[in-house]
Amino acid sequence: MSSPVFFLILLFSLEAYSLFSQQKFSTFKQREFIRAPQVSWHRSYNGSGEESHPHYVIQTSDLGFLMVGETGSVEDRNAKIFLVKTDQLGKLIWKKEFGKRGHNLGNCVLETRDGNYLVAGSLNLDAALIMVDPRSGNTIWTRTWNLGREDAFEGVTQATNGDIWATGYRDGLAEGTFLNWGKGIVIKTNSGGKGEWKKDLSAYTSSGYRIKQSGGHFLLACHPKDEESADYNLLQIDQAGKINWAKTYHTIYWGFDTGLDQEILLAGHTRKSNLSKNWDVELTSLNRNGEVLWTRFFGQPRGYDGKWIHDEVWGVRSTPDGGWLAVAGTGDETNRYEKKGHISGPSGQWKVYLIKVDRSGTLEWEGVYGSNESDWAGEDLCITADGGALVANDCGAFGFTKIAPLVKK
Repeated sequence: MSSPVFFLILLFSLEAYSLFSQQKFSTFKQREFIRAPQVSWHRSYNGSGEESHPHYVIQTSDLGFLMVGETGSVEDRNAKIFLVKTDQLGKLIWKKEFGKRGHNLGNCVLETRDGNYLVAGSLNLDAALIMVDPRSGNTIWTRTWNLGREDAFEGVTQATNGDIWATGYRDGLAEGTFLNWGKGIVIKTNSGGKGEWKKDLSAYTSSGYRIKQSGGHFLLACHPKDEESADYNLLQIDQAGKINWAKTYHTIYWGFDTGLDQEILLAGHTRKSNLSKNWDVELTSLNRNGEVLWTRFFGQPRGYDGKWIHDEVWGVRSTPDGGWLAVAGTGDETNRYEKKGHISGPSGQWKVYLIKVDRSGTLEWEGVYGSNESDWAGEDLCITADGGALVANDCGAFGFTKIAPLVKK
């Protein structure tokens, strides 16, 4: 699909304005740093539910994209897992739904070493892994674990030997699709999904959230063990699931990745900064032993009174230059600034917010991206083969928003 692209110079440095499929979307920048890259293209896909909400995205080995989340409402118990595969330009290859309408969660996805796709989440309140054929989207196998009243896998990875490691919770009590005050677990299976062991992490966490191999160990980003506790945010576990160390940094983190020299980055939204009295973005860098290297705060990119604006960060990835790129949604629930303020539009209309920092946490650029016709909010991102990024954009559907290469001027 091709569309005219033209540029305007407006107050507050409106960077670009594009028209695709009769939907206007723009790149905005207020503060003066290195120019933020533009939106290259944007496409969206819905499922059978009234709305669809993405949670995780990867670029696959064929350079296409794979995004997972739900279609329908988890809160109203009419959701299904929704999985969408596109080519490298965002053109739909297939889309699939899993589960009968109810409490179903699509939380994470990976491409396995044999080229299949593995979805982690929940089916009918049971923790679930679903192996999918990459060509058709058809199910190869499904494995479920009934561990308590409400169970789910939040994160999944595959070890170098092919084993699957999944983390999440059992006996949960969800706050929507986000925080779940359950009891943390980690499960190891073989490459075919046959369980080998399960470890209880409830002494450390209410839920494992993301997991990846780092060196000879695994790092598990997790959430505090209960509403009254700050413990824990990060665990290092060995090949047998034993805890080597557990660290606390006093923020609930959603973004997690590793970079050069096994450095670790955690991204969360917090009220600890002095930027506002509301949610701002916190990026915390750690060495391989979990010791803090630096912490930085970012937010309020549209210039509104920070008392009302939420900057909610959900994903972060290391970049080829050794830095980091974080994605957030920025907006408010009051629409307090309906007709004034930033050129990007009323404060109640949510936008994608990208933050690029170098290895030391110094801000290189930040960008605000949005549509004049609907809310946009960044839920996750992946760094693309061309040096750009693909944002999993919650626009009431699965938004595939391609960001141009992350190059400096």
